[in-house]
Amino acid sequence: MTSNAEITQKFTAAQNARDADAIAALLAEDAHFESARLPIAADGRANVTQSLTDWLDAHTEYELKTIREFYAGDEGYNEWRFTAMKDGEPIETHGVDYYRFKDGLIVEKNSFRKFLF
Repeated sequence: MTSNAEITQKFTAAQNARDADAIAALLAEDAHFESARLPIAADGRANVTQSLTDWLDAHTEYELKTIREFYAGDEGYNEWRFTAMKDGEPIETHGVDYYRFKDGLIVEKNSFRKFLF
C-alpha cells in the first residue's frame, strides 16, 4: 500500500515534470482544490488537473521543493518552496498545502502561500 507521503512525493514530482497525466492519476474523481492566494477553486479530477497545469504553464524554469511534511491518518501537510521565472522575472513562493487522502488518492488540496520578492 502506498503511503500518503509517497502519494504527495509523486504528486510533487508530477508537477515538476509538468505531467498532467501523472497529476490526474493521483487525484480522486471527486477531488477538490482551493488556493488562498489565487482566486481559484476547482472540483473534479479534470478541473483540478487543469487548474494546476494552467498555473504551472504560466511559469518557466520552475522547481517545487518540499521543505517538510507531516501526515496523520487521512490528512497531511506539506511545506514547500517554489522558484520560477514569470514574465522574465524571478519569483519565489513559500507555502503549505493541506491534503486529504482517500483510497490512495488525493481528494482535497488546499494551498496557502506567500510570495517572496
